[in-house]
Amino acid sequence: MAIPELLNDLVDEILCRVPATSLKRLRATCKRWNRLFKDDRRFAREHFDNAPKEIHSLILTEKCRICPLSIINLPPHGDDVPPLPSVEVKRELSLPHPCPFKNSRQFDITEVFHCDGLLICVKEGTRRYGSQIVVWNPFTGQTRWIEANNRWKNTNTFVLGYYNKKNNKSSCSQRSYKILCYNGGEDTEIYDLNSSDSWRRIPDGDLTPPGWDGMISGDIVPLKGNTYFIAKEKSKPQLGWSLLRFDFSTEKSSLFVPLPYQCPLYKILSLSVVRDEKLSVFLQPDSTCKAEIWVTSKIGNDSTKAVSWNKVLAFDLSPHLQITDLVNFVLDEDKKLAVCCDRWIEDCYIHCIDKIFILGENNQVSQSGCDPLVTHQTGPWPAPLYYVPSLVQIELPAGGKRKPID
Repeated sequence: MAIPELLNDLVDEILCRVPATSLKRLRATCKRWNRLFKDDRRFAREHFDNAPKEIHSLILTEKCRICPLSIINLPPHGDDVPPLPSVEVKRELSLPHPCPFKNSRQFDITEVFHCDGLLICVKEGTRRYGSQIVVWNPFTGQTRWIEANNRWKNTNTFVLGYYNKKNNKSSCSQRSYKILCYNGGEDTEIYDLNSSDSWRRIPDGDLTPPGWDGMISGDIVPLKGNTYFIAKEKSKPQLGWSLLRFDFSTEKSSLFVPLPYQCPLYKILSLSVVRDEKLSVFLQPDSTCKAEIWVTSKIGNDSTKAVSWNKVLAFDLSPHLQITDLVNFVLDEDKKLAVCCDRWIEDCYIHCIDKIFILGENNQVSQSGCDPLVTHQTGPWPAPLYYVPSLVQIELPAGGKRKPID
């Protein structure tokens, strides 16, 4: 190997360990680095696997926009009172509408799902116009628009996942991304971004295995390429809910792990992800005001390893703290804080009140502002999520051109 090639290999090895936001500032250093960051899929994958993960919090707002979310400390009320954390919603991320005559408009998002540094954003459609779907890397600006055709119903859930596909030309594997469309019945479909430009029905037809009922609404989350959701075995209702995993390589679901304890009914049951390493669940049994947040041990791709639960936070939800079963949350395990978004529905859906608040230890509650965040009649439910900036590239259809990075 020539000395310049060796030096380039060493430089690439170093750059693979530089955080993504720092790499973006280095793009103008030279043409080779610019091409490396923009066009080299191998480098993008090695960087995602080796560089320190920069975990950002995002939120889908009632205005159909994705905005960064940050936690700040409010001034203390007195000398002996510690500062309270608060939530700050920042300026929305830009996702222009793809239609030429709508270039001045932003794309309205009613559902969002994160996987591997990519977002899948959906605009709920109608029978006439259909839904609109885009796979988007906010960090690089790259997008791929997907034809949803007749998949327009508001019961459809679109999620993104992947599996590792062996590359015959090298010893390395590449990730094959797929979109799962689930509508709560037997019409579950798959869209393979790497090898097709069309939808196909999965063999078993239903996301849940025979003998199981799934609870999908708002409680389907990604982890290491797989999708996890809450389900119950019909023949054993006394065991309560468990977690099932949908594997994008086999395109089948399998039993993953029971919840921390058995309970036939929950007043609140919500699922989340912690730093792309663990699962977290918000539990409140139906017969009590006590609620808890539990976290799993780290989850790898080896399903034979046992997974344990650890209780991180506990709350008394009565009478000062009221949370509904529509709550979405993300957990900061190190700080033992949970950012929650909830929607209160009043007057038969005529008025909806969205709230953002933080739950901490010892029943500490900090709401975003003194009044409800917004009152309205329409718009998506507020949903917080974790996002990892990355150089991961989106596979485009044959003949497609990748949008340049601004």
